[in-house]
Amino acid sequence: MCTDGTPGSPYLAKWSCTIEATSAPDVAIARTAAWARTTMDHWGLGGLAGDAGLIVAEFSSNAWTHGSPPVEVTLLLQDSVLTIEVSDAGAGLAMFAGPRPLGAGGRGLPAAVDIAQQIGIDGGPWGTRVWARLYFQWPPAETGPGAAAA
Repeated sequence: MCTDGTPGSPYLAKWSCTIEATSAPDVAIARTAAWARTTMDHWGLGGLAGDAGLIVAEFSSNAWTHGSPPVEVTLLLQDSVLTIEVSDAGAGLAMFAGPRPLGAGGRGLPAAVDIAQQIGIDGGPWGTRVWARLYFQWPPAETGPGAAAA
């Protein structure tokens, strides 16, 4: 189930989606990444859609594979920061073991680290939360002569 809303200060908008234990994980993760990309377009941040979709897919796939459902994906929009959070009910911290032999995985988290300006992991008996922040600048508003003609 996914929701879109404006929670108020300090966030301009919030979107979240929960992948339940009864979901087919591959389909649910792909849909969640697609919904995140669509949300970026809806928020006027189409330039971040691909990066946000990749991070959502990677984090939610890791949460599903190594954590415990349900997996919750949340996008939080601030003035010039997009925060992507993925949490699951598995206790403990996410660990990066590096790429596996023959390219069988382990490359998605480094890709997310390369894309995001900040990344972090929180965990405890309540579960695990992985987050990333993407900083951006809003395109300038068109003002002045000729703006109305565009």
